[in-house]
Amino acid sequence: MKIVLSGGSGLIGGCLSRVFVEKGHTVSHLRRWHNNNQTHKKDFTSEKNIFWSNPEVLENADVVIHLAGANVAKSWTQSYKHNILNSRTEGSKSLMEACSTCINPPKHIISASGIGYYPEWVPQTLTEESEAGPGFLADVCKQWEEALSGTNPKQIPVSIVRTGLVLSNKSKIVGAAQAQFLFCGMVGSVGSHSNRWSWIHIEDLCHLYLALAEQRLQSGIYNGVAPNPCTQGEFGDAFERFPAIKVPLWLPVMRFQFFLAKKVNGTIRSWGILKRPIVPEWVIKLAWGERAVIALTNQYVSAQKTLDQGFCYQYPTIEKAMQHLQSHPEI
Repeated sequence: MKIVLSGGSGLIGGCLSRVFVEKGHTVSHLRRWHNNNQTHKKDFTSEKNIFWSNPEVLENADVVIHLAGANVAKSWTQSYKHNILNSRTEGSKSLMEACSTCINPPKHIISASGIGYYPEWVPQTLTEESEAGPGFLADVCKQWEEALSGTNPKQIPVSIVRTGLVLSNKSKIVGAAQAQFLFCGMVGSVGSHSNRWSWIHIEDLCHLYLALAEQRLQSGIYNGVAPNPCTQGEFGDAFERFPAIKVPLWLPVMRFQFFLAKKVNGTIRSWGILKRPIVPEWVIKLAWGERAVIALTNQYVSAQKTLDQGFCYQYPTIEKAMQHLQSHPEI
């Protein structure tokens, strides 16, 4: 199949490219103009250009996977919040317009979204049919998805993957745990140990996209999460048992630091000490403001829809995910 990726240089896009190539598919990348002066179309309200420099790659594509969007982890100034929203909504509209001008348009469009679509801090399990929540992230996800369905004159099938917390040795979540373990010999929590995390191993996420592209899953909306959400405390415990840290041979000081961290953790565990540090919620809110919702996430999102269609997760539990990341530092 001919696969076209937008946002292919990111964490998920890089892994997806590798997975599709390994399966024998051809991968092309849809790229943005570097600045507004390179195109007759303008969007002076965004720092990044939202228009595509090579829309011709969409011709005869079997599947387009749309991942492009401004990084939500950066500081949420008013102007940057506009970039987060505009890069997704206007970028998606621009993609759909480009597809509509193709003589042989793509057969299927699969777009990323996020579980930020759903409300936080609710007791019920959230499914693909659950209502959107309040707040900035929910509004971004909702408008992002609407932009894909609102401009589709050729009625191209559209699927959406609402992605949870992605676990990779290159992700910020695992990176934060690595730093804590190296310097403290343990992994703490933000807000509460009992906050529920709906996560997914990056390889399972990529194979979910692959299953949609190869039509082993019906087109539609799916939660890109593992079938067994965990608490922050359970994530920290799994990381401590399988610390996914690769220290280069040419950094002997850090190797010694890692050795000490493992010794400290082993001592703590042998003494039966279960408590771990917690960064109070008010500290995160003071430091991050509105963006604190990312660190304080607390959702139980269901993967039942993918399971019902026979999708098989390689890493369904946090223990298996962390064990795999420990033995594969390149992922």
